[in-house]
Amino acid sequence: MAAGAVIATEAQTDQALLARVIERMNAGGGFPALEHSVTRIIEALEVGAEDTTPLVNAVLADVSLTQKVLRLANSAMYAPIGGSVATISHAVMVLGFEAVGHLALGAKVIGSMEAMDAQSLSARRQLAHSLMAGAVAGNVTAKMQVSNGELGVVCTLLHRVGRLLTAFYLPHEWTRIQQLVQSGRDEVAAARDVLGLTLEQLGASVARHWRLPARIVLTLRGEQDDQVDGVEDWLLAITRYADSSASVLSTSASEDIKQKLQERLAVRFADRLGLAREELMAATQAALKEPGASMLLSTTPAAPAEARLPATAPSALDKLRDGEAEVRAAIEQGGTPADIAGMVVEVMFRALELARAAVFLLDDAQRVYRVRATLAAREPNALAGLVIPAQFARDLAHIALAKRADIYIDNPRDGEIAPHLPAWIRAHALHPFFLLPMTAADGNALGLLFGQQHDDVKLTKAELATLATLRNLLQTRLTGAR
Repeated sequence: MAAGAVIATEAQTDQALLARVIERMNAGGGFPALEHSVTRIIEALEVGAEDTTPLVNAVLADVSLTQKVLRLANSAMYAPIGGSVATISHAVMVLGFEAVGHLALGAKVIGSMEAMDAQSLSARRQLAHSLMAGAVAGNVTAKMQVSNGELGVVCTLLHRVGRLLTAFYLPHEWTRIQQLVQSGRDEVAAARDVLGLTLEQLGASVARHWRLPARIVLTLRGEQDDQVDGVEDWLLAITRYADSSASVLSTSASEDIKQKLQERLAVRFADRLGLAREELMAATQAALKEPGASMLLSTTPAAPAEARLPATAPSALDKLRDGEAEVRAAIEQGGTPADIAGMVVEVMFRALELARAAVFLLDDAQRVYRVRATLAAREPNALAGLVIPAQFARDLAHIALAKRADIYIDNPRDGEIAPHLPAWIRAHALHPFFLLPMTAADGNALGLLFGQQHDDVKLTKAELATLATLRNLLQTRLTGAR
């Protein structure tokens, strides 16, 4: 058979298996939501850093993902620049657009499996291995002080994605592969017998289907590929080192760990990672204190983690005030007007659990007010791309702008209020909303903040005052940049 025909046959096998795997995953119920979320993050990354709104929206759409990304953003890996990041917008500002996108990808894929009720201890051990390896990668990259260390963590977390997908979504095939391995069959050969592809090939196939960045896909290759075109050596090294270290940490007696890390791994990888062997081993052993370690070393499946909430959950006012402090810090750190606008919208949106929020700014050349940052609880967001003519009209938005008056309407259905509602508010559920105008240095209208609630719970005077303070901070940043 000609070489071209062989390649075509392998590609057909790959596509046939991918279609079968995705069909089985879809049948399990959780995969469509995972794929939708991953697709949104990838599309946001493809938009680019010029418009961070799609990425922020993609992360904020998932409360659990938001918490995971913020936790990673405040981890040791980002200690010099993070440490007090409480909004995704701020994370994008201080960590970088791609860093937050990569963190979101890794957290979403791994987090979706954490939330599943695995059918076997073996599946949970595979997940625990990836979590442990990710902890090692985070500790080591923090010591390396590379500019994009999060990519090393994400590549490490996803390095076993083929195994994870098989163990969680194809449990019968996974059990068969494990049985063949226990009988003495090599895992690569066992996977080919059962799936028609190796586990690494399956992972890479799904990763390409998701359109993951090429560097992530390339690091999914097996250990035999010590050099891969298109991947920086440190990225390949951290992926290999962290994954192998997790195996040592999980299978060795505590008194043997240091010797095995030294003999098997530190000698091989220290120079490639630019660290002294002792420093590399210390960072690795510190991963035993990470949350993934207890699951990995347990002899029984770990119970789903319960949310650790404080005795009294923070109020909406507490969240607004915390957000105000973070906005002030971001301004001191040199946040651009676009950064601060995005942060203010996110603080309002999350603290008050709004249905939608937006910043409108004057486009003087076109004589319209354009939405510059917006979030909504439901997609598509009707505010995205909305423009308000600057020419005066007898509606509440123009009245707020013309009179520089803060407006809060707690009952838009009131017969005297309804006729003065702008069409873009009247077209949606009539719940309380606020309009907070901003003024340029010359005294003319600059724009306004808008937020609308989910229900008819009235905002307090203290909450409204803090919203006004947020408006003032954004106004100061905008006028200072003009």
